[in-house]
Amino acid sequence: MSDGDNRKILIVDDLPDSRFLMRMTLGRSGWDVIEAADGHEAVNLANMEMPDVVLMDYNMPVMDGVEACRQLNDMDDTAHIPVIIYTGAFSGGNAPDSLKSQAFDAGAVEFLVKPIMPNDLKSKVEAVFKKGK
Repeated sequence: MSDGDNRKILIVDDLPDSRFLMRMTLGRSGWDVIEAADGHEAVNLANMEMPDVVLMDYNMPVMDGVEACRQLNDMDDTAHIPVIIYTGAFSGGNAPDSLKSQAFDAGAVEFLVKPIMPNDLKSKVEAVFKKGK
């Protein structure tokens, strides 16, 4: 039996390579991974698939991660799904506090800055599973 317990993760990123790396990392833990390429697709897919957690890029075309997170939190059917928002590193290896504030104000439960080491990604997702929303 895998340690994934049939948990479903929705990975949302406009970069196929990023989705691939996260899918490989999280799929090895036995979790079911589904993917979306933008926030709009993520909201629709979350409504259909009801993932246990959403791992979403901050900066995407069509609809960014913050707006998608806000929409998921505003809908009764998806408000219970924890959302982790991540972004690329800025100078100094951090993200501006304003980005973090926007993510948390939209309902995100965690904010990560890339590059995210595989073990760190797995640990953060496991912590969200245990904590819930």
